[in-house]
Amino acid sequence: MTKKKITPTARRRPRASVMLEIELPELSDEAASAMADVLVQLYHRFEATYYAQILSHHAERALNIDLACAGCSKADPDNELF
Repeated sequence: MTKKKITPTARRRPRASVMLEIELPELSDEAASAMADVLVQLYHRFEATYYAQILSHHAERALNIDLACAGCSKADPDNELF
C-alpha cells in the first residue's frame, strides 16, 4: 500500500456576493411551492446553458492560482499558503 503525498493548496479569497436588499412578500403555501419550482427550473436551465463557460472560468482561475504559487518556496515566509 502506497501513501499519496498530500500537498497544501492556496486558500481562495471569498467570492464577492450580491445581497438583495428586498423584502419578500408573504405567500401562500401553494404560491411558495410554485415559486420554488420556477427557481429550480431556472437554475437547471441556466446551468445547462452556461455549464461549459462556468467550468472554463473555474479551470482558468485554478490555473492562475497554481501559476501564482509556482514561484513560492517553503523558505520564503512571505509566501505562506496558510
